[in-house]
Amino acid sequence: MIESKEGYKKSEIGLIPNEWEVVKLSEICKFKQGVQIPLEEQLTIKLSNNTRFIRISDYTQKTDDIRYVSKNYSDYMISKDDVVMVRYGESAGFIGTNLSGILANNLFTINPNEKINKKYLYTYMNNEKIYKYLKNLRTTGAIPAVNFKSLNIIKIPLPPLKEQKKIADILSTTDSKIDSITLQIEKAERLKKGLLQKLLSEGIGHNRFKNSELGKIPQSWKVVKLKDCSKLIKDGTHGTHKNIENGIPLLSAKDIQDGKILLNIDSRKISIDDFNKIHKNYSLIDNDLLLTVVGTLGRVALVKNYNNNYTFQRSVAIIRLIDMNYPKYFYHVFNSLFFQKQLILHSNASAQAGIYLGELEKLKIPLPALQEQKEIADILSTADEKIEILRAKKEKYEIVKKGLLQKLLSGEIRTL
Repeated sequence: MIESKEGYKKSEIGLIPNEWEVVKLSEICKFKQGVQIPLEEQLTIKLSNNTRFIRISDYTQKTDDIRYVSKNYSDYMISKDDVVMVRYGESAGFIGTNLSGILANNLFTINPNEKINKKYLYTYMNNEKIYKYLKNLRTTGAIPAVNFKSLNIIKIPLPPLKEQKKIADILSTTDSKIDSITLQIEKAERLKKGLLQKLLSEGIGHNRFKNSELGKIPQSWKVVKLKDCSKLIKDGTHGTHKNIENGIPLLSAKDIQDGKILLNIDSRKISIDDFNKIHKNYSLIDNDLLLTVVGTLGRVALVKNYNNNYTFQRSVAIIRLIDMNYPKYFYHVFNSLFFQKQLILHSNASAQAGIYLGELEKLKIPLPALQEQKEIADILSTADEKIEILRAKKEKYEIVKKGLLQKLLSGEIRTL
């Protein structure tokens, strides 16, 4: 660790340039909470005299559920450059900007004084270190919340205003590139969804169609239940297993994302003995389909290169097809809108959504001949590959930004 460097001084947050200060957030900012607006006053249609009502979901989700208000709540109006933080709920500590309207009461603004540039403030507060700090300190109870006292003691490196602006501008350029790639990913995903819908209703090269319980399908296709296509449908372990430091990962629904099985360093792990007991009568094999069936329904992945190196909790179902069916085709079917709707319709209505295996077996599948299954899967997999290239590109820029962020905000890289 470097303890001294020409042009730098020691501070409570480490070495910083001589011209910089270290200040508490409370010394340069004030917080203002939004307003609670009754549901009956929230409008879903934009009229000329309406103002947008900004809620948590406007920052944290891709949502079409936009709300408006017609009454005057000007004291709680925010502009696009205001820095906003989520105060309550699972997203407490999340930072957002770039929206204007009336702010809801589960959000608050961080309003800087003349010593700090708004873009620089957003850049500093919108980093992983701050979010983790707030997540660790946020109050627990029925609803997690950010405590203003926790915010007040956050220490910020404060360059001169001119340098603050340059730092923010450099990082904003990187953010713009990431945002551009994000839009490309969203466009590619929309195109893939449309292609998926078309292929699963029209197939390839058909000119004769029939009506079915799933809608229009080619004349030669069948509609079958999932159990008729499978030789194994089961869920992961229901048992209670002791966690150990070095063992075999015991994964859950959260570990299946974007068609991938995530083996994280911090994954829950169990002993080899427990693993062997779970798999006494069956073993995962390549091309088994994985479907999340408890909590977040409908995430899908295919087992690849399996080497007895993980297993699953009951929140994940394992589906093994009979040989005349093509797993990649079913992977795409499981991701389709009509299949996802079936999952929801057949799920239970408890606090944690789930679908029983008996109900899962009944779900309907449009079934072409094996060769056409392969052709459809190949077309859709090509679309997936394009999306994966874009995701990898976005991840690369995010890594670059992370490194740049650390060096700019510590003064290791100077902008003057």
